[in-house]
Amino acid sequence: MANKGMSILHISTARSWRGGEQQIAYLIAELALQNTHQFVVCIKDAPFYHWCLENNIPVKGLKKRSSLDLSFAFSLKKFSQKNKVEIWHAHDAHAHGFAVYANAFFGAKTPVIVSRRVDFPVAGSWLSAFKYNHASVKKILCVSRAIANIVKAKIKNPTVLEVVHSAIDHSKFTHLQKGKLRSELQLPADVKIVGNIAALADHKDHVTFINTAEILSALHPDLYFVIAGDGELRATLEAKVAEKGLEEKFSFLGFRTDVPAIIADFDVFLFTSKTEGLGTSILDAFAAGIPTVATAAGGIPEIVENEKTGLLCPVGDVHALAQATERVLSNPALAANLIKGASNKLALFSLKNFGIKTYEQYQLVLH
Repeated sequence: MANKGMSILHISTARSWRGGEQQIAYLIAELALQNTHQFVVCIKDAPFYHWCLENNIPVKGLKKRSSLDLSFAFSLKKFSQKNKVEIWHAHDAHAHGFAVYANAFFGAKTPVIVSRRVDFPVAGSWLSAFKYNHASVKKILCVSRAIANIVKAKIKNPTVLEVVHSAIDHSKFTHLQKGKLRSELQLPADVKIVGNIAALADHKDHVTFINTAEILSALHPDLYFVIAGDGELRATLEAKVAEKGLEEKFSFLGFRTDVPAIIADFDVFLFTSKTEGLGTSILDAFAAGIPTVATAAGGIPEIVENEKTGLLCPVGDVHALAQATERVLSNPALAANLIKGASNKLALFSLKNFGIKTYEQYQLVLH
């Protein structure tokens, strides 16, 4: 009798497309290479919902009224029964909650795997303790050791914790051609670009990026700064740039689907997050051969080894960040060594490894 294959339901409650949604998309593609049947429950009409439709992934779109919407949890159970789902993979905090509620209140009896991608402290509420310690939660997959250590303090059974690093698609960075961003911004070839790619959210700390840019601009009037990403803070950050008098040396590029093409024109990738699960944008810079300067937030030091794969600075320290960026810009030998070290590090963050390690966790839970 042929193996019927593992039946997996991915649960996402994100209303926008950010790094987490890209990771789910990568995971679905990798798991398709295994003997699996995959389904998705997500927010109706969210970008991820449309991605599923476009890629012929069986998807159920639901409305989410709140993080305690029990109708969402009940729908999980019904959808899973109909499709004979064996395991749930909850990809965000609300998805985690709904999976637990479906088991606790509606008798779903379906094992849950949770992905934890953020290094925010786990809430100290009774509800959070209930979610993280419920018997249905069989594994918590953390994208970095830093996150695992944060979660470990809040759970009764640390054996559920596993570190499965996020990944990037290395193939997107082969045969890169420089010049697209410079042409778009009409920048001469001798103008050096310091760039950042991240959602415009508070924890990404673009204010520190802007303050660092102010220091660097005084030292190098010919530098140009770009931020790719969108979010609720855009107007505030644009006002900050204007306040510093940097409008002529600064561009906000918005959300981009052509990250490899634009990052190829960076001379330094400057990543200033104050909290960070892992920082897959840094991996993009590594793959594109761009030297990186970053803060030592969350899981970033697991990617950026100081003086080996990049330069690390204390969180929020604009002078250290400016000095490190200046070192890279003025020392081609240092930049070349960092690029070489980063390239060697990249093998750990392949899509193949990501898919296999996650699939192995599913197997452990089911067998």
